Amino acid sequence: MTIIRCLGLALCVSTVAAILGCDGSPHAESFRSSLPAADASKQSGSDSTESPIVTVTPKAAATISQLIADAQVTSKVYLRVRVVPGGCQGYMHKLDLDSQTSLEDHISESAGIQVVCFKRQIEMLRGAQVDFGEEDGKQGFKIDNPNFKGEWTKKWLALLEKEKDVK
Repeated sequence: MTIIRCLGLALCVSTVAAILGCDGSPHAESFRSSLPAADASKQSGSDSTESPIVTVTPKAAATISQLIADAQVTSKVYLRVRVVPGGCQGYMHKLDLDSQTSLEDHISESAGIQVVCFKRQIEMLRGAQVDFGEEDGKQGFKIDNPNFKGEWTKKWLALLEKEKDVK
């Protein structure tokens, strides 16, 4: 389970970008050719009959909604969930509030939150859950991703390593 402590939200509500660590940097495509072929209908935008790739718990959804309200954001905002190389385990889950999407994104809804992930990371993130809670006396978002356990982690780390040098 990845704990994202930089989102100790009650302490830093100055801007949405600062709260959620949005660096605004575009990420070039690098995973698509390496991932197993998936059903094209599951990779093309949102589909109300499809279960979300990433689920958001009601507690996390309430916290995200409150952050958006506190930041007085008036445009449509998506919760972007992604995996980036780095950290002590070789990877980190990252959450951002993003007002833009592209054709490279998959959009779904969970607990009333529009969730966006890169299409190239769908299989990496499928089944992940975003929650908000307390651990070791600190509040923050937690991401439980079953795809980063055991032997699967090695597969994803190899793909993330390839993305590290892509600008």
